[in-house]
Amino acid sequence: MANKKESLEDLILKYCLQNAVLHNGKANANAVLGKIMSEKPELRKDVLSIKKKIEHVVNSRVNSMNIDEQRKMLQEMDPTLLEKKSKKEDLPELEGAVPGKVVTRFAPAPSGPLTIFHLMRAAFLSYLYAKKYKGKFVLRLEDSDPKKVKKEFYDYIKEDLEAVGIKYDKLVIESNNMQKYYEYAKRLIKNGNAYVCFCPSEVFREYKKQKKDCPCRKNSVERNMKEWKDMIDGKYNEGDAVLRLKTSMKEKNPVLRDPPLFRICKEPHPLQGRKYNVWPLYNYACALEDHFIGITHVFRAKEHEHNTAVQKKIYEVFGWEEPVFINFGMVYFPGEKLHTRDIKEGIKKGIYSGWDDVRLPTVRAFLRRGFHPKTFEEMAKKCGLSKTDIHLDWENLYGINRKIIDPIANRYMVVVNPVKITIGNLDKKEIKLQLHPDFPERGERTIPIDFKEIYVSKDDFEKFKNKKIRIIGIGNVVLNEECEFLGDELKHDIQKIQFVSKPNIKVEILKPDGVLHGLGEPSMKNLKVGNIIQMNRIGFGRIDKKEKNKIVVAFAHK
Repeated sequence: MANKKESLEDLILKYCLQNAVLHNGKANANAVLGKIMSEKPELRKDVLSIKKKIEHVVNSRVNSMNIDEQRKMLQEMDPTLLEKKSKKEDLPELEGAVPGKVVTRFAPAPSGPLTIFHLMRAAFLSYLYAKKYKGKFVLRLEDSDPKKVKKEFYDYIKEDLEAVGIKYDKLVIESNNMQKYYEYAKRLIKNGNAYVCFCPSEVFREYKKQKKDCPCRKNSVERNMKEWKDMIDGKYNEGDAVLRLKTSMKEKNPVLRDPPLFRICKEPHPLQGRKYNVWPLYNYACALEDHFIGITHVFRAKEHEHNTAVQKKIYEVFGWEEPVFINFGMVYFPGEKLHTRDIKEGIKKGIYSGWDDVRLPTVRAFLRRGFHPKTFEEMAKKCGLSKTDIHLDWENLYGINRKIIDPIANRYMVVVNPVKITIGNLDKKEIKLQLHPDFPERGERTIPIDFKEIYVSKDDFEKFKNKKIRIIGIGNVVLNEECEFLGDELKHDIQKIQFVSKPNIKVEILKPDGVLHGLGEPSMKNLKVGNIIQMNRIGFGRIDKKEKNKIVVAFAHK
């Protein structure tokens, strides 16, 4: 086992050996440097000398050995570094799951793009369980309500899933199966399991409440077939008639008392136009599609339990084997939940700039802000399949994302609401800072210093005015409009603040609660749209837009 008091030379050698064994016998000095700096951050002050030592060990010793020799030496030094870490099992077993036979689905309506609430459980858990059992994952677009669906959202949903790494094995669009829905409706009518009902909704509601049959229930199969044909042919108006499943009006659960299967809707459909006058309701289309596709496990929120009951009845009537239904609890975050209809209205009124406005809970908005796709997957795993509602704080999500993007995000200095100061008797013309403290191999950026024009954030200036502070990379001063350089002695009990000098670049930070304006160091000009960065003492964000002398950052979190 590794000696806790091992020398720096031994530490370097064992990590060079490990890196070589993992990469076909050739160690990479920069990778080893990053590993050592991550494990021993106190060594960062000697990074250049340590890098030279690593390069010497790699070139003169490790890479001249064959891989068997490297493995043998590493076995003697620290055998734990040869052990393959077992992959943690993130998902508990599923009831009735047979490897290779599991088929799951995610079935959103194309009435808007996806939100993170879609991802937290329904989308990711359906996808991950299909992968776990080497089964199939189906994307089904439930577009059987012409009044709610819009053409552009078919592509939006597919794009959102692709953006977070969810790949479906099959795509099903419900409205393409209308004729099959009609054929199975005819079977129900012919077998006496469905009837056309002309009762106004409020009248039927009263029958249901009193557990009484409505008069339409007694109509013959022949009459129901004619009225069904008349519905399809467009002879009735919206609200005139529905097709109902004939169960029993004395069912203990009210939702099972002759639930509706079809209703009349003459709104043009984005894909089918005015081809159909009668459209299936959710439970009918859902049950039939789950059967057609061969879904074995259905993941849905427990608010669907009444729908599950109706769908089980439909399965029972047709004599089909039903899937395993898994109803999980809701996930709640602080603040008012925005529904798709609210967002649509807000976009229409100009309150929101679009579906990726940083104030919105859409997948597009979170990705725009620099949330990593893996964040949503990890959050879904943490939420799991419990039927208990989960109340989360936003920090739960931020914490996962921070852990994932922290190694990715290079560091930059940005001052918000800049206040100009000068520093007399300062002879520094520039400083160099690492792009990332844990990955010195990424290099440094150069920050110029004009002692007559140095900027600090307004909050820092007001909080520390007339106090001794340390300006990162410059040194110690008593903060004021005009400061004197007090030397570069490093003191741990002194407050550190950041700065930007001249030249610089304008920075605009888009936050959910408003826009911040500031100045950034000139090296930010080299950033590209899509880069994820950390603005020191401000937080993480993603480069949203680049202009001639301006960078727009969509803010993620601290």
